[in-house]
Amino acid sequence: MISSRKFILILILISVWIFPDLSNSLEAFHGIMQPAFGARQAGMGGAFQAVGGSVMDLESNPSHLGRVRNTKWELGSSFHFPRIEYSDEFIDPNPNQTYQNKMVEYPKAVLPYVGIIKPITENISIGFALYAQGGGGGHFKNIKRFTPDGRSLNETFGTNVPVMGERNFAVEDLTFRFMTMKSTFGVGVKQGNFAFGFGLDLVYGFMQLKRTYQDETRSLTIPGGIRYQSDTSFTIGGKIGFSYDVTENIRIAYSYTSRNVLPLDGTMFVDTYQPERIFGTRVSRYMIWPDKHIAGISYHNDRWILDLDIKYIPWSQSFNSSKFRLEDSWVRTPIGVETNTFQFNLNWKNQTILAIGAEYKWNETYKTRMGYSYGKNVIPASGVSPMLGASIEHHLAMGGTITWDNTSLHIACEYGFPKKTYGGKTSDWTLSHSVFSTSEVQPMQYSYQKTMSVFSIYLGMEQYI
Repeated sequence: MISSRKFILILILISVWIFPDLSNSLEAFHGIMQPAFGARQAGMGGAFQAVGGSVMDLESNPSHLGRVRNTKWELGSSFHFPRIEYSDEFIDPNPNQTYQNKMVEYPKAVLPYVGIIKPITENISIGFALYAQGGGGGHFKNIKRFTPDGRSLNETFGTNVPVMGERNFAVEDLTFRFMTMKSTFGVGVKQGNFAFGFGLDLVYGFMQLKRTYQDETRSLTIPGGIRYQSDTSFTIGGKIGFSYDVTENIRIAYSYTSRNVLPLDGTMFVDTYQPERIFGTRVSRYMIWPDKHIAGISYHNDRWILDLDIKYIPWSQSFNSSKFRLEDSWVRTPIGVETNTFQFNLNWKNQTILAIGAEYKWNETYKTRMGYSYGKNVIPASGVSPMLGASIEHHLAMGGTITWDNTSLHIACEYGFPKKTYGGKTSDWTLSHSVFSTSEVQPMQYSYQKTMSVFSIYLGMEQYI
């Protein structure tokens, strides 16, 4: 059995080792948010609002801390294996000015969590947890393109480029990473059948964006690419939760998590051959991680736990657009003008998520779980891009627990079914690949689509001290 002092040391070591260096790309799957936090919750499809009993109640509803009678710690991780298929084409009457791309990427994401709950009195408990909240990302290489302004290499560089000089084709590389992580300190209080709790969140955020162009032989870097990296960003937020035992077998619950405004000021480098721009320019910007409402009802007896949750995430208030403001006017627009301001128009829609889950206790050693969640795709045609957001709507999960002495091992598997989205003719992604000058605007000739699915494994271990 691990003492409280040893556990705190383990928690510190894990946080230092894991959290600064997560996976190269994070993927989350209701918009950019995980369907479940914690291995037990994942086995029930994320339906856990009116159940409680996990360290990850600090993520969802801290009122359940008030029902914990013994000190317990828990650690675990989710392992996501998405499949992202992207394709596009530009069709021109001149076959020499036509291209097509089709590629499949298999990024991996590891999102860990760790925490502890400790009773202070018979009806009051405190807890602390570190966990990855979510994010998004992807890496696409060798996308066939025209040069950013549609000019040939000879025109772009003002010289005679051997062999390839008369061509206006290029290859585009795209890398995007965005992650948020939280540490939450919470308190839960139980009075009779009623429990309430609150949590204080310290939120960490980071973003990186690279979009570069080279000639087809990768010998020359073509002006027009950008490389942005944010500073390390911290902000605070909070959450409140309530739960009430209506009868001996039925419980209702509600929680609200505040939005987080992440200052993502950073530095941007613009691909150019002008020496005065080699050191980059500062960028001012921010991103809002949305707030969240969750209501749930559960039924439990000696064998069964059933839970139904409704979650509401107002993405439209946070992910309508993303603006970058530069200190210098270095970003080249498709019509050739340089500006210090540009933005991605995302136009995400609000999302209501329905989750239902069940747990069955076979005996004191074994439990099994099943769950399902549905959340309609939040990304309209005008906001589709390879970079950010998951379109997956249906998730199916199953899992179980093995318990011995005071220790439990949880495991869950989850599958997000494939969902295809089509880009619109007025999206930023379309316009950036079909507008070359004021006289060359060809969005009807460009089309693209993205399909995404995911298989996830959740592992967790908890122990009463």
